Amino acid sequence: MNWRVLLLSLILGSMVVGSLQAQSSITSSPGQSGDPLSTPNRLKINLTLGDPTELKVREGDTVNRGQVLSDKEAERSRLERDKRERLLAIANVEAQLVPALQPAPALRELPPISYTVEETAIQLAEIKLAQAQRNLATAIEADPFISAKARVERSLADVEAAHRAFELQQRKLDAVNGLRGLPPEMLTHETEKLRQAKTTLEGKEAEYKFFQAEYFQVETDRRKELTDLQSKVAIARGELEQAQSRLRAAKENRELAEYNHRITISRRAEEENQVAINVANQKLDREFKLAQLREQLSAVEEKLNGIVQVKSPYSGTIRRIKFDRQTDGKLAVTLYLDTTGPSSTN
Repeated sequence: MNWRVLLLSLILGSMVVGSLQAQSSITSSPGQSGDPLSTPNRLKINLTLGDPTELKVREGDTVNRGQVLSDKEAERSRLERDKRERLLAIANVEAQLVPALQPAPALRELPPISYTVEETAIQLAEIKLAQAQRNLATAIEADPFISAKARVERSLADVEAAHRAFELQQRKLDAVNGLRGLPPEMLTHETEKLRQAKTTLEGKEAEYKFFQAEYFQVETDRRKELTDLQSKVAIARGELEQAQSRLRAAKENRELAEYNHRITISRRAEEENQVAINVANQKLDREFKLAQLREQLSAVEEKLNGIVQVKSPYSGTIRRIKFDRQTDGKLAVTLYLDTTGPSSTN
């Protein structure tokens, strides 16, 4: 009897494990002999199915010992598909290489500060302005009107004297004409003297106009000369201001270049830090994805390992299949196995 007890214990142990994995239970009815260790005449097997297709027998089917009663093929296929997808996802993530940090090229330093060109231009402009101002001052001090003005004044005095002499002779001739008994030679003589006085006056007037025209010409030339000299002074002053402006612009440009250079250095540091952060985040993201996928793969494999087939503990006939209830998407099914038929031989 000891070996029969041991055999029955092994069978019952395997039935308990199968019922835990497949969420099924078996209830047996004893045989007619009343021996509890004999093959039961009728078994009630409780199954919990996720889908009716998981049930592999029908009422009236004859089954052998160890024949599959239920099998979660659809769930197993789904989990195997999930496993393949997780393995492929892991391979894809592992194939994604995180770029290595590349050292950025060194920034060129700004050239040394030098304003030699601008300062030299300022010096030359100052020299040119000083020379133009000296030329103008010299021209102002040298008065070319003295001699021309003196000639005009002398000529004007000669004209006035000639005019008085002419008027005096005219009055004298008028007086002679008013006297009676004078010889004709005297009248002719006085008339000739009047003509000579007039000729002298006209000559003096012509000379005065010449000297006056000469004076006007000197004045025009003088004005033009001073205007040109003043223009040269203005041009030289403008060139000096331009040279000074270029120096100020050069200094401002240098300050701007130094400011931009500092900004570039700061921005370069920020970019390098950001690149380092991005690379670190990519590595962390890669490791996180791998850990997550491996965890999912482990869960899928655990579920696959937990799927078992519920097999018949004895040979017999499925007399009845009872669908009891459905709870949370699970279908409770009861199988009634009759082991008293001709095919129930162990």
